[in-house]
Amino acid sequence: MPQGDRLAAARRLAVSGIVYTHYGIDVGDGTVVHARPDRPEKLFAGGRVMQTSLEEFAGGSSVRIVNQPPATFPPEEVALRALRYVGRNGYSPFIDNCEHFATWCATGSRHSRQVEIVVDRVGRMASRTLAAVATRVGAEGLGQVAMRTAVGATVRVGLRQMLPAVLVAEGVAMTVEWNSHRAGRDAFTSKRAGESAGLATSTAIFAVAGALAGPAGAIFGALTGAAIWSGGSTLSRAAMWAFPSGARIQRAIIPTKKV
Repeated sequence: MPQGDRLAAARRLAVSGIVYTHYGIDVGDGTVVHARPDRPEKLFAGGRVMQTSLEEFAGGSSVRIVNQPPATFPPEEVALRALRYVGRNGYSPFIDNCEHFATWCATGSRHSRQVEIVVDRVGRMASRTLAAVATRVGAEGLGQVAMRTAVGATVRVGLRQMLPAVLVAEGVAMTVEWNSHRAGRDAFTSKRAGESAGLATSTAIFAVAGALAGPAGAIFGALTGAAIWSGGSTLSRAAMWAFPSGARIQRAIIPTKKV
């Protein structure tokens, strides 16, 4: 592979079985510079930037070239930036991982899309939980006027049913977005895929719940599920506007100096 390429290989998180993407910089001589923990089973116990063979970097997985975000430095400089930090101590899965390092070498910006996905999805999960609570509170008002229509039957679904539905839909969205990123798709495409999958899941779950009240209940249930998902999206956008996002925070961190 050409010098200066960003490389990616699938790795499995110890014990959990979660598959993530490991990143490195191809030096052009059959070796790769990459940040990694000293002990994979203890991600928070520290690590360092290392230069290893391509085979060791791959760890038995296939290797692909990464082009997102686009590199701002020429290949030779990307490789030199990586080599300059070989031996540097310091590793954190959230603020100083292999993707942060590889992206910084290529673009000058510390960035980890994998971390962004997790942080963003946790925030969206909280927002959609609030949306579910708001929907339930609104439903109480309908109950007080003793609505017995399909609409009433649907919106009176309790929080015990709503919250698991929100968690399932958000879990589906995170999985789809995570896998889309692992497949090499850009951030916009990955997020759109996750949001579409979450919306479809939320709509389907509430439609099934509403179906107990008949066809009309299924329709209004689907509308309720879509409304909760969309309401959570609106709250998330408002929160991102008011407060710095995880992405902006991590990009503000400067790489530690080589020891």
